[in-house]
Amino acid sequence: MDTTFSKPLDAGRTAYVTPLITVFGAVSYEAVDGDGQRIASGWLEDAAQHGVAEEDMPAGCTHLIPAFPKPLWFTPEEVGRLTALGETAKAAFDASAEGQQLDEWRRDQAERTRDHAARTAVLHSPQGKTLMARRARLVSAVAAALDTDSEQRARAHDDEGGDPGAYYCEQQPRNEAAYEQACDALAAFDADHPQIIAALKEREAADVRRRLEFD
Repeated sequence: MDTTFSKPLDAGRTAYVTPLITVFGAVSYEAVDGDGQRIASGWLEDAAQHGVAEEDMPAGCTHLIPAFPKPLWFTPEEVGRLTALGETAKAAFDASAEGQQLDEWRRDQAERTRDHAARTAVLHSPQGKTLMARRARLVSAVAAALDTDSEQRARAHDDEGGDPGAYYCEQQPRNEAAYEQACDALAAFDADHPQIIAALKEREAADVRRRLEFD
């Protein structure tokens, strides 16, 4: 079966359109002229859904493949033929070793997504959201204790002309105690709510996996 669709253009040129399979198994199209120069490449799009006003469409045309300076247009009859070619190419790809590998990858991704959703569901429950808000406040308290210590250290440094001795003698022990108290409160919360910590670790691990897969 011929897998290329030809379409006469103006000035005696002809566009030869071939379906292509993207890396994720979707169908796109590429059009070249008789010299092999690319004319258009991309999805076969419904012009109205693409935002093209009816008066701007060539007579009888409803679909396009984006191109510069102007898209490549097609009539409904041509769209039917192109779609049939795309479906044939897609079926051949799906039956190939590469297509089977992609299908297996998709199933694995779907299983991962289901498992991830199950392990992090607690974060999206009403109770989980309340606990997450409480934990966020505790984390903020730890950060605030460090910020307070840093700000007071800088202020003492300026007040003492570069030697914040008074700060180290008096303020630092109080700041250290406040920091330790905030850390202890956070640790106690985490110990009392292991399901929240497990879900947070799962979410973090999933984020790392996604970055590694697409880097």
